[in-house]
Amino acid sequence: MKTSQAIRLMVVIFLLMTIASNGQTSLFRSGIFLHHSTGGCIWGPNGGTVSVPQQMAIYNSLHGYTGSDAVSMTETWYPSYTDNEWVTWHTIFEQNSPENISNYFAGNPIIMIKSCFPASSVYSWGTPDDTLNPSQKSVENYKWHWRHIVEVMRDHPDNFFVIWTNAPLVQGATSANEAFLSHQFCKWAKDTLAQGLDPLCGSFPENVYVFDFFHKLVNSSYYLPAGYAASPGDSHPNTAATALVTPQLVTEVFDHAIAYEDLIGL
Repeated sequence: MKTSQAIRLMVVIFLLMTIASNGQTSLFRSGIFLHHSTGGCIWGPNGGTVSVPQQMAIYNSLHGYTGSDAVSMTETWYPSYTDNEWVTWHTIFEQNSPENISNYFAGNPIIMIKSCFPASSVYSWGTPDDTLNPSQKSVENYKWHWRHIVEVMRDHPDNFFVIWTNAPLVQGATSANEAFLSHQFCKWAKDTLAQGLDPLCGSFPENVYVFDFFHKLVNSSYYLPAGYAASPGDSHPNTAATALVTPQLVTEVFDHAIAYEDLIGL
């Protein structure tokens, strides 16, 4: 057996033992979306007809899911009294501060989180020493925040977590360098971290899924195009962005959450 296969098998066995000891029996079909304004735009309908509830109804119909098998999700503004930058999510997950994320674990098999478009103002590549200033927006700090967030998620196999990559900015709200750095971070999150190729994080937890929101909307220069923006000076996604992203979101989230059910034998 190859080493990677052996590691994967050990991880699966560990997950099964942990979930069995905690008495987990519920399916991963329901949960909560914790977001601010950009997430609210994608939740929809955002001036159009497409929304997450509407797409969940379509998903249930296509798969014949009814009753306890049906997928569902609620949403709320979170964190309530501060920003949702990656440094804030880091402290929320590791320290339950400034708000207690663990309050949501028991009642929500699926927990989905995101940061809003200010996170795409990435100022530098940075160095490992950036962690001395956690709020500094560098690629190195963002990687550091995500590694710590994902490690906490790994420790809660009773939940399936979805974490979005950055929300892109319109050209008038950023620079070419910032847009490129945001792209590089999001590419690392999806193509390196989520593939288990990050040398510091190692294997990626089976109960976490990276939704690459950034690359679903950006143009070749890594800006949010005018056709997907509320206005040339407003980076909130518009109706067209909602119509594009929301069906993909619902499909990806629930396809992978249900695959996790299969993995752990529910």
